[in-house]
Amino acid sequence: MSQFDKKLKEFESKSKKSNIGIITMIIVGLIIFAGLYLYNIQVQNEKRDRELLLQSNSEQLEKLEKRDSINYEKKEQREDSIQKAWKTLKAEIDRIKEVAGSNNDVIYRIDSLQTKVKNVITIAIVDTIVVRYYKRKSDGNTITNIVNSIESPNYKLNYKDVYDDDGTKTVNTLYYGKSVKKEYVDILYNKLIDNGIKIENIKSLKSVRGFEWKKNAIEIGFERPTSKTDENSEITVRLYCYKPRGDVKKKIKNQLEAKGYQVKVFPDWSEKPSFFSDEMTVLYYDSSKKEKAGEIAKILTKLTRLKFGTKMGAGLGVTKSEKKSVFIIHYNGS
Repeated sequence: MSQFDKKLKEFESKSKKSNIGIITMIIVGLIIFAGLYLYNIQVQNEKRDRELLLQSNSEQLEKLEKRDSINYEKKEQREDSIQKAWKTLKAEIDRIKEVAGSNNDVIYRIDSLQTKVKNVITIAIVDTIVVRYYKRKSDGNTITNIVNSIESPNYKLNYKDVYDDDGTKTVNTLYYGKSVKKEYVDILYNKLIDNGIKIENIKSLKSVRGFEWKKNAIEIGFERPTSKTDENSEITVRLYCYKPRGDVKKKIKNQLEAKGYQVKVFPDWSEKPSFFSDEMTVLYYDSSKKEKAGEIAKILTKLTRLKFGTKMGAGLGVTKSEKKSVFIIHYNGS
């Protein structure tokens, strides 16, 4: 083979290797481009899906708002009409009584009829409270079943799915409108607590223009815990009871746990120990913890409607290292 042929062969070999390298780089570049293109499409699709979901939820919410506003207006009109009719009827009944004079049998029958009519009217305008439930995946059907199980008052439940719910959080807050009777809030709260739903907050619900129906509504939702909840997790509350009411004892435990406290419930005493407080008391064991004891006592007083006070304890059964992190409740149910 001549020198020229050798050089030509070497050149062709190098050219082939160079071409393979270029082709390989092009292919790798195309793969990277295709990957980025597909990723971008996926991101755009996910963004579009989120926007559609948000739009869907917004449309759903808007429909609920309109429906509830219309229902509220109808309720107001219905109650106004019934009250006017009742005033007219009552005036007519009073006139009949005057005509009846001293006929006790007629007056008794009129009074009986008046009572029955009033009862019918009460049923006709029975309070209907809209319960807007911001449903979370981790709640399951528990809350729906609880609300629907309450026969009186009449809670009208409607839902709104929570956007971007990751399934790790459950509801923890009740909001109520200014026209909702406190007893109706308490009924719902107690029912939820009794069934193991940890409601941490009860807050008033502000209604704005276009949402007037909210003043006659309750909302169940999730509110992000504050740093105080994390602080409370470092505290242990020991619950000692003498002849307690079982439902009250359970509420105390559930509510304190919902606030982040670690709660230890000890066996009830059938006989009152000499060291047991005569009054409902939260004991603390370090002077710097008096304010925290007051917070706990306030929670318990509001929850049970029993007056809980505070007192610095003697330290019986509390070690030196526990004095800043342990509180003891004396619940005297006798």
